[in-house]
Amino acid sequence: MKKLLTVVGVLVLVLLAFPLWKPIAKKSKWFIVGTNIYQDALRRMHLKTDQIGGEPVVDSDLVDLRQIDRTFERYLKYSGLTRETLKDKTVLEIGPGDNIGVALRFLAAGAKRVVCIDKFVHYQDGPVHLRLYRALRERLPAEDQARFDQVVNLDSTVKLDPKRFEWIYGKGIEDTDSLFAPGSFDVIVSAAVLEEIYDTDLAFSKMDRLLAPGGYTIHKIDLRDYEMFHKHGFHRLEFLTIPDSVYRYMTQASGQPNRRLVDYYRGKMAELGYDSTIHIAMAANGKEMEEYKLNLVKGVDYTEESLQSYQAMRPRLLPRYQSLSDEDLITEAILLAGRKPLQPHSTPRI
Repeated sequence: MKKLLTVVGVLVLVLLAFPLWKPIAKKSKWFIVGTNIYQDALRRMHLKTDQIGGEPVVDSDLVDLRQIDRTFERYLKYSGLTRETLKDKTVLEIGPGDNIGVALRFLAAGAKRVVCIDKFVHYQDGPVHLRLYRALRERLPAEDQARFDQVVNLDSTVKLDPKRFEWIYGKGIEDTDSLFAPGSFDVIVSAAVLEEIYDTDLAFSKMDRLLAPGGYTIHKIDLRDYEMFHKHGFHRLEFLTIPDSVYRYMTQASGQPNRRLVDYYRGKMAELGYDSTIHIAMAANGKEMEEYKLNLVKGVDYTEESLQSYQAMRPRLLPRYQSLSDEDLITEAILLAGRKPLQPHSTPRI
């Protein structure tokens, strides 16, 4: 591994040392592969601990109030979870990132307790967050404001009731066995997180362990390449052409996409025996839909031209992706909502 890091590092540094080479280098698929291997290796060897592409919150993020509201409201809308069923529930949010806005919305709506767990981002509490949470509070109805005030004091700094809110840093969902007992949570949510977990089978196993019978699991999942190749002019599916033996060294330690597409999540819900729905949030063009859909409509959600471009990529994809339907390949983001059965699920023997 150290030899690989050295070779790739020298290659990247040499290329970056010559500005005239940069435009040419970035058009090379394997230059992009090498750069990502190098960055991932730095994190694998603990020379860096951040997530690739992670950015700190800034003043302009006050406009993200709408995003916080949309995320929370869509969790409820597409899962069937209501304020009545949310009352006194315990919620786990995986990978909240640079603010706890969604967690505060759950608490203000009646949740008893929220735990946030984030592998890459420390809990952040500064003047920007104080302004953000004050603005968030002002947008709430009076009843929600009253519950909000029982949990957080915003007089001069952000002071939270530790019995109602907990932040856990440096741990992922795969590390939760020693943190929580089975069935500790009634609701588990995440937004743009599951695609960053390399061992998703393990992650779902851990979430299933943590979720109480009848509990809700709700996840917004980005199925794209995080602009790894696409920003350099490659097709949106180019990342699905990289051999697994190479791709793992580009992504496993750095939070890059794991290449699990919609078929995987559909199959995982069936395997667990969850009652589930998958709503399509984005397709073919990188733009989020105002209303998520169960199925795509040609001419409305994608064009014949975009369909042909995806079909042209199919022969170059890894075999497991070549067999997917056009709709599954075109789907770029989903909202997965599942409900754990009240009785233990067992996979029937064949």
